[in-house]
Amino acid sequence: MNSESGLRKNSLGLFSLVFFVIAAASPLTGVVGGLPVAIISGNGAGIPVFYILSCAILMLFSVGFITMSRHVSDSGAFYTYISKGLGNKWGSSASIIALLAYFSIQTAIVAMLGFFSEQFLNQHFNLDIPWWIMSMLFVVIAWILGVRRVEFGGKLLGLMMVAEVAIVLLTDIMLLIKKTGPYTFRSFEPSVFMQGNLGVAFIFTIAGLIGFESTAIYAEECRDPRKTVPRATVIALLLITAFFCFTSWTLIQAYGFDQIVTIASKDPGNFVFNITRQYVGQWAVDTMSILLITSLFAATVAFHNNISRYLFSISRDGLIWKELCRTHPTNGTPHNASHLHSVILLLLLAGIGGAGLDPMVHIFAIGSAIATLCILILQLGVSAAVIFFFRHLNSANSRFSIFWAPLFSILSMAATIILVVNNMQSLVGSDSVVAKLIPWGIAAAALCGYGIAAKRELKTSVHQQND
Repeated sequence: MNSESGLRKNSLGLFSLVFFVIAAASPLTGVVGGLPVAIISGNGAGIPVFYILSCAILMLFSVGFITMSRHVSDSGAFYTYISKGLGNKWGSSASIIALLAYFSIQTAIVAMLGFFSEQFLNQHFNLDIPWWIMSMLFVVIAWILGVRRVEFGGKLLGLMMVAEVAIVLLTDIMLLIKKTGPYTFRSFEPSVFMQGNLGVAFIFTIAGLIGFESTAIYAEECRDPRKTVPRATVIALLLITAFFCFTSWTLIQAYGFDQIVTIASKDPGNFVFNITRQYVGQWAVDTMSILLITSLFAATVAFHNNISRYLFSISRDGLIWKELCRTHPTNGTPHNASHLHSVILLLLLAGIGGAGLDPMVHIFAIGSAIATLCILILQLGVSAAVIFFFRHLNSANSRFSIFWAPLFSILSMAATIILVVNNMQSLVGSDSVVAKLIPWGIAAAALCGYGIAAKRELKTSVHQQND
């Protein structure tokens, strides 16, 4: 196996890839943490419709994304697509934004994981271990798994994902069985879903679906990537959407569309737990608390793998330290990249813990906001790249898939980015200066990436002239 570019081939099948993607979306976390906030700050009982609308926009993006995936199979995913379509300078910008996105969400998730683990150990075993110590422990475990063969991680994430989805669906089904009175479908009426803060509702629902696009990161390790990546992308997006739409509609049945916002506002952190306790029992709440931790850990492992493969691809293209594109001689995993970002994350967590920052208020909220905006910018860039990539390429693909769908995707992503920027304080949950600076920080990172590539091209040009 080539140590320079030897990602292990034919390691992942369709279902393993889908598990990686859904695990990264962390469905239980989205239901327990994100859904109540979307109901309260968004459009209340109309939230199920916005999951469908968000899916429609992302499906539009997927048309061009999938079409290009049949021509480009690289672990760099977004970065590689943008490089192929828009040029190396824009690709370099994309690489910085992608790393910022995945590292931000990884930090946010692992901080949340440490927070809930600390609470669980304190409540059940009377142990008082700081959250950041717990987070560091989980990072080490993800580090070890990240060096092992990728198919092992796929099986582990599959088990965790099935368990977390099952406990939520059990709550949904028991609620529908035990509910007295008729079901209400008024969530799907315009008079209901068009009220409230539609911008905030849309931001939270589309943020809950982000992560499905990471299928392309594993293209080099898939069996028959030309078929597996497109199928996994569509299946993952539809499954995640169906899960959130059905669960949000079901939970609304517990209190009705008139009371749902008031009830959720009283105790958003325990909103789902209270419904589960009422319709299933305390044992389900205890199980859900454990599965919330495993859900976050599954997402930690998934994003660990994403970051490692991005670093691997960028290194292989010569943008950063060349040693990062070396792979494990036996497992075929990018172990050097895994080592580097694991050490960086451990040092960051130690610093955050020492500074006494709150894992939910300061870390999770800000990290999630940065990641959401970065991914939307990358999706806009990929849509533009599809148009330029196929402009001079003789292709049998339809005009819709290589021009019109990407064009409409650009327009919808641009509108979404404007919504996110204008509602950044709502997404962060704070009107702090940091929230206002997030878009500017991302823009600075993109310019930095562009400048690095421009400098590299200038150096290469000078060397060629001297030769």
